[in-house]
Amino acid sequence: MNRLGRTAGPSGGSGFDRVPATRRFDPRRHRRIAGLFDLWLAPGPGGRLVVPTDPGRPLDARAVATLVRHGADAAQDVRILADDGARHLDLFTEVAGLLGHDVLVSPDGSDIRHATERTTGPAARPATDGGPLDAVPLDRVTRQPMDWLVLQPPDLATSLPGWFAMDDGLVRPRTGVVGLPLPDGLALATRADFVTRRATAHRLGASTGVVTVAVTARSGGFLVGNYSGTQDVHSGGQLAAVLGDLPLYGADLRLWLTWPSDADEQARLVAQAVELAETTGATVWTPPAGGRAELIDDRRDLRAFDPAGAVAAWQAHRPRYADGPSTLDATPDGLLVSRRDRQLIVVTSPASGGATTDAVDDRPAADRADEPAPGPDGVDTGTPTSDRPAPSPPGPAAAPSPVPSGAAAGSAGQPATPLPRPTLVTENRRAADYGPPWLRRGQQVNAEAFEAFVRTEGDPARAVADGVPSVELFLAAFLDPRSAPAGSDLLRVRIGPGGAIAMAVLRSHVPARFKHVLGGPDTYLLPAARLDRVRLVGGFRSDGFGRLLPTVDADGEPLRIRSAPTSRSVAGLPNDVRRWPGFGTRQAYALLPARSRGLPRGWLPLYQQRPVARPGRLLVEVRVPAGRTVDIDATHAMLAGLPLARTRVAGLHQAGVALVLGSRSYDRIVVQRAYRAQGGGWHRIGEFVPGPLPSAVAGLQSAVPARVDPSSPGAT
Repeated sequence: MNRLGRTAGPSGGSGFDRVPATRRFDPRRHRRIAGLFDLWLAPGPGGRLVVPTDPGRPLDARAVATLVRHGADAAQDVRILADDGARHLDLFTEVAGLLGHDVLVSPDGSDIRHATERTTGPAARPATDGGPLDAVPLDRVTRQPMDWLVLQPPDLATSLPGWFAMDDGLVRPRTGVVGLPLPDGLALATRADFVTRRATAHRLGASTGVVTVAVTARSGGFLVGNYSGTQDVHSGGQLAAVLGDLPLYGADLRLWLTWPSDADEQARLVAQAVELAETTGATVWTPPAGGRAELIDDRRDLRAFDPAGAVAAWQAHRPRYADGPSTLDATPDGLLVSRRDRQLIVVTSPASGGATTDAVDDRPAADRADEPAPGPDGVDTGTPTSDRPAPSPPGPAAAPSPVPSGAAAGSAGQPATPLPRPTLVTENRRAADYGPPWLRRGQQVNAEAFEAFVRTEGDPARAVADGVPSVELFLAAFLDPRSAPAGSDLLRVRIGPGGAIAMAVLRSHVPARFKHVLGGPDTYLLPAARLDRVRLVGGFRSDGFGRLLPTVDADGEPLRIRSAPTSRSVAGLPNDVRRWPGFGTRQAYALLPARSRGLPRGWLPLYQQRPVARPGRLLVEVRVPAGRTVDIDATHAMLAGLPLARTRVAGLHQAGVALVLGSRSYDRIVVQRAYRAQGGGWHRIGEFVPGPLPSAVAGLQSAVPARVDPSSPGAT
């Protein structure tokens, strides 16, 4: 199985019903496909890929991405025309991430050939003499066609299909409206937003009793794209025709969209939503005018927000001849829930000092008037609610409230509700630094102190004492504890003025690895250089989405960041580090055991100067491309001003480690020479063939003692 979850084997369609007639790949007769950029690469020295016209220049991911940008349109996918493309899976996955588009590669064990004959039935159809030919990956043994592998950008990867269809080793353009399947609906996309829409659609979970359609609002209508690359603004009636295959009559239809800011466009969009409801016979639900619908990742559901970014109720647009009330309720916390399955609010019972909870139905009284009243034992008595005596008004504790500051550990749970949003102010560009090097100054920060929740992994008590584990130089804080994944441990923090940056209005180019945490109106960034303004209040465990259970009291303790597990980073270092070399390719050395099973897992220290010879060791001289190693000395100097960010940089610096090479870059490093310790010095190993670091080291460590080159220099 490959990383896409599918077997890279022969295609299973019926386009080829026997071994196809093929010929060697000929760039002059290659058939181009609209919307797909083809890049022809060939194997070079050491197994690295090169451009056939420049065989002396091995390519890394950035070089391949640059070639594509120079020759392709920004909206095009890329197909790599090279044999055994899957052998360079990491390289092309990185290319997909740099370009933000899919990259098609051939499976391992395949050759790229041009098909000269297709069969669509009993009779064979030969290709036209001199006409264009289709590129097909053929299994090197069976000579059967194999499907191309689609590599999606790693930060946006899903199991959903790509822009093109695969048919018996051929790449074919799709036709019709661009639509991606949702668990209960459809996501409409255009060529420009296809990849991001696909990634977002993949995260939506199944819902009960509602059909979801994701669509972009444009010019007072609905933007619909076509696989030909065109797009049009549809009215409500035209969108109803596009959605003709969905069971909409009498159903509830939820539109996943962001409203335009222009008042005239909003008025036109309201009219189109009403038209959509009248045409389909469905109740159409939208966020309030000017607002938006956003995905709650932990619940895999949608929440509505108003124009100011506050949680708001969904708005219903019902057809004039709707039969009976809607089966859904719009809750105050921005969700749509079934009236039958609506969750009950958990409140603290004052009579028991908060140790027990009562279930309260928070629906309006009008919605409950005709429901039978339950008896003392919970059995339906058949008496309508409207005929029963009015219940006693609830006490003060019946209303949900935020968790009180400094709640004692072991006390009863409290309702998990959003905390107040602070006022923002724009900082001067000469304000103090934030910490992460990509975060430029002049951000919008909190003008007043406020409280929020920070998610932590593991024991909250350890997070209070040692810091929150993270691979970043910041932490994300939420006003609403329900924004964190269900069951997460939370820390409640008090943030002084200027200590938090509002993510919804972040003014920086954000690295793609954490764009998924941006844009939420209740999400804030706590940069490492401002953690001295943050104090811990306590630790909590989330009990579903109803209550927070206090686990530790930590009033006044500072909030810290500590190194995350090495499995999520290089040597336990943060993602923001100084890289070496800054440009070009530089020479370095690696010291390895003479007898071993290969390279160490995770990372490898490198030296810029040849180290002292050590018995039983090998020394390999390598060529390091730009940015492939972590410069420990420069990173240590960068992090010196962040005392509340505890990383492993200081320990490595004290141990004399200067450069760290991550295991992901092992195959990008080429070994030029190898030396063996002998007679107190390093002596060059003769008959050594340069190659990629993993294969070269494995050969050196497993071979019998190699012949030493007598002309090589001795100890240095």
